[in-house]
Amino acid sequence: MTHEPPPPSAAELEASPELWAAFELVEKAGLLDGVTLEMWKHIPEDFCRDHELDNGRLIRRQSGNRGHQLASRRLANAIEGAARKTMRDGVHPCLTVSQDLDTRLWEVPRATVRRPDVLVYRCLEPDEDLWAKDVLLTVEIVSKTSQATDTGRDDPEIGFESKMTQYARSGIKHYWIVRLKPDDSAIESIEEWRVGEHHGRYTLVAVWESGLSRDAVLTDGPFPVAISWTDLAF
Repeated sequence: MTHEPPPPSAAELEASPELWAAFELVEKAGLLDGVTLEMWKHIPEDFCRDHELDNGRLIRRQSGNRGHQLASRRLANAIEGAARKTMRDGVHPCLTVSQDLDTRLWEVPRATVRRPDVLVYRCLEPDEDLWAKDVLLTVEIVSKTSQATDTGRDDPEIGFESKMTQYARSGIKHYWIVRLKPDDSAIESIEEWRVGEHHGRYTLVAVWESGLSRDAVLTDGPFPVAISWTDLAF
């Protein structure tokens, strides 16, 4: 009887990052627990783009459909316009707005790296890693398939934490939840959450609903942002 060789251990991969170059080993790494940030740095970018690191465990990200992608782009464009204005006004010296960018939340006790749909962060040097301390705002576009991961109820017994919990715990003060209409044809609502008196936890401060709210977003945090529903139409 023949047996398949066991996948490499986390320790073996960490000791020899070159192993990540082999596609077969990268695929097996999807089963690994205990992946470190050093190991994550050596995983090919094509693989990282479809995965996140959740407390040391590689997990596959949900692929966004057409509505998700359009909503992400419209939001990023609108937020970027507001960010540029706040820089011109001298409120912030330099801000960057990106989509789907590796954001290191923490390294210990178990490394966690998330990729928000849209995020605003302080400008970095070209070779500098992005950490939660530099992030002003994260935005997640929630679908039926991603709702549990993005905003679901935490379950300490199985060690599950939603992205919402993790963003708050990592110190990101502003978080928006964007919900699409059932047919994904447009944005239905946007919720604004902020870290409140209880550090490490978000508090809901505003909800804008299509057809009910005049504005799609009107807020002063993390800087003044005014977005119309027309700005977000697709």
